[in-house]
Amino acid sequence: MRSDKLKSNVWVRLFSLLLCFTMSFCAVALTACNTGEEETEGNTEVASDGATEENATEFPLNEDGLVNVLVFTSDVAKGVKLTTKNTKLIALPATNLPRNVVTDMNDITGMYANKDFYAGDYVIKSRLTKTKPVIIDKSTLNEEIAKTDSEYVVVTDFIKANTGEDLSGNLQMLIDKNPGRTIFFPDGEYVISCSLKTTSKPSESTSFYFSSGAILKASDDWDNDGQKRALICLGAKEKVNDIRNPGTNFYVMGGTFDGNGRADGISIDAGRETLIKDVTIINTRYGIHIKEGTNGGSSDSDIDDITIIGNGMPTSVGIYVVGNDNTISNAHISNVGTGIIAQNCTLMNSCTIENTAGFVNTIAFQSGGSAWISNCVSINYDIGFSGAGARGFFKQCMAKWTVDLEGSVEHTAFKSSGKLNASIIGCRAEFLPETQTKNYFLRAGMDGPGRVVSPIFDKTLVSSSDATAKYLENGSTIILPTYINKEDQ
Repeated sequence: MRSDKLKSNVWVRLFSLLLCFTMSFCAVALTACNTGEEETEGNTEVASDGATEENATEFPLNEDGLVNVLVFTSDVAKGVKLTTKNTKLIALPATNLPRNVVTDMNDITGMYANKDFYAGDYVIKSRLTKTKPVIIDKSTLNEEIAKTDSEYVVVTDFIKANTGEDLSGNLQMLIDKNPGRTIFFPDGEYVISCSLKTTSKPSESTSFYFSSGAILKASDDWDNDGQKRALICLGAKEKVNDIRNPGTNFYVMGGTFDGNGRADGISIDAGRETLIKDVTIINTRYGIHIKEGTNGGSSDSDIDDITIIGNGMPTSVGIYVVGNDNTISNAHISNVGTGIIAQNCTLMNSCTIENTAGFVNTIAFQSGGSAWISNCVSINYDIGFSGAGARGFFKQCMAKWTVDLEGSVEHTAFKSSGKLNASIIGCRAEFLPETQTKNYFLRAGMDGPGRVVSPIFDKTLVSSSDATAKYLENGSTIILPTYINKEDQ
């Protein structure tokens, strides 16, 4: 009996030793696998990433005794910003976890992936960066661009859209490598963190053509040295053009430009004969900014068929013009404090500006130089057209009010800070009846050389200090609007 019992104990001990050896071997193998998974070329943190049973006390445990670990919920490419949309917390045992695995959502704020990840991968601190990595190898991109000899360069032949990555560096490289060509943006979203700049040198000027579904958008961390610069700055490099040289002739056509509340839309920094057409600009401080031209202040720009929806701030401006000799046609502007500011000679035709944000003490059309404005409409701005003191004319324009905004003290169709110098021909004002707001078709000083020809408004609704009658051209009269029953007057 004793001999049988002894034999039985020996077998039990042998089996226990074998079991311990097997468990130790598996633990070592698992540790090696986890360490190997985290190891990448050039990584010096392999040892600190290693997982052992001793890790259990290094992580905060939840109420179930597990660690909340951050993992990727989708594939994430290098350069993509980490958010709650591409990561989530899951609960795991504390053993065999990399020591620098992220356990707190706050740790990924402002961080970018520094390598490609796949859905289910741990989020590891050593694999993240606060600076935006280059997405495409520059030497490869240069080599590919050199093979292109087409008049049009298609962005998506070299750079992916809809990635959420910052494409500023690569797009600027594409521009710089293709002087004199047109850069075409197919449908998709292209995110940038700083302005794209072109030269005003005629032989090297670059144009942009966007498909109807293409969006150029400012990133959340937009940075232009503390200045709000535009998404695209035309002629910002090599401001050399003047009247003795051919016009620069660059253009921006099509697409949507989203300032994201951080950037301006499009600026014309220098050059001549520049065209902006068929574009939509949203969420900007300045939709379009035309700076002083290089031809003695003349910028010779044409703005046509555009829509601008500002950022909803009182300081926002739809179009801000500094240079001379510009034309603005078929512009539709809203959600801005001031619609158009033209400091110098600008021709405007068929533009509509509406105060959808409900601002008070606002101006739709503000001109500082000669104003040549026709068939334009102001809706719900305190002052429709300001600057009638300069020479020029307003022809068949209209200011109208459909709401009486709280805090608004006067509604003025045309205003001059001094004597009237401009001609106001066949223009119309539609005032609200039964309102405490003072109404003026014209506010201006007396004895100017300007004139008012056949104005259309309800004279019973205007203030007694209205200056219209003082400037009526001989033989001209005030015409009642068609919606008023003349027999009731």
